[in-house]
Amino acid sequence: MTSDPPPLQVYPIGQLIRVRAADDEFHVRVGAQLRRLSATDFSVWAMAHGPADHVPRPWTGDELAAQARTVGVTDAPQRLAALHESGLVGFAAPGTESGLALAQRVRMVPLVLGLGNSAANPDAYSVGLPGRPLAVLSAAAYDLFEWATMETSLWRACQGAAATAARVGIEDPLASDPEAVLASLLADLHRLLTPNAVCLDTWAVS
Repeated sequence: MTSDPPPLQVYPIGQLIRVRAADDEFHVRVGAQLRRLSATDFSVWAMAHGPADHVPRPWTGDELAAQARTVGVTDAPQRLAALHESGLVGFAAPGTESGLALAQRVRMVPLVLGLGNSAANPDAYSVGLPGRPLAVLSAAAYDLFEWATMETSLWRACQGAAATAARVGIEDPLASDPEAVLASLLADLHRLLTPNAVCLDTWAVS
């Protein structure tokens, strides 16, 4: 008996820089380029960040399209394909070659602060703004959040994090195996993308 393959999920690439709603212009920076999107295209790109109801689930193109229909966007699949063609979204299934391919061409950039853990809950690490945590991460995920931007790709960051964990004697593969680290991160990444705690970028990827 074989298990079903992991679903292909949607990941936004870039960071919102400027909004001119009156002129139907939304500007997203990807690497050193500024891309102009219409309001509808921007809505689809924004929905790629994750579900509006914040209920954790694989965020696939079908899930996004269903959410888009509730706000009157009926051609989300076509717009999503165009965004993918222009490099503003990526598709990847955690734990597969597509996940590795995505991680090799993007970096993860934190957009909020690492707030750390507490004596009451030492295994839970918060990220967000002072007094306003946006997500709670494991120690391995928090390490990536803090240091991934120092590497030239998300995959290299996972390799570095896994090597560090192995050096200090951590045997849990979710911390010491780079492929497992990446698969775990991609499976849960929308929890950081939805509140804009991180973005994926192509700047300096090599």
